[in-house]
Amino acid sequence: MHRRVLLHDAGVIGNRPCTPHIGARSYLRHQGADVRDARVVDDGDLVSAGGVSAGIDRALRLVKQAFGSETAASTERYLEFERRGTVVVTSG
Repeated sequence: MHRRVLLHDAGVIGNRPCTPHIGARSYLRHQGADVRDARVVDDGDLVSAGGVSAGIDRALRLVKQAFGSETAASTERYLEFERRGTVVVTSG
């Protein structure tokens, strides 16, 4: 079972914007979650990503928020990873 499904079933996601792994999208939509087609969805205290490499994008977003753009960029270079795709921000 996908973690996002567990989070939804535990009441954490509810009808909030999120992006799960492709294998959980239809289930979560059917359960009423606001599933977005994006690599990363930032809804304040719920930041979700769609898969393994999207999880790295999510982690780099959190590094940027906590430590700034320069630290996120240097972390990205160190990991030899290039952020890509859409980040949907639904909260201030």
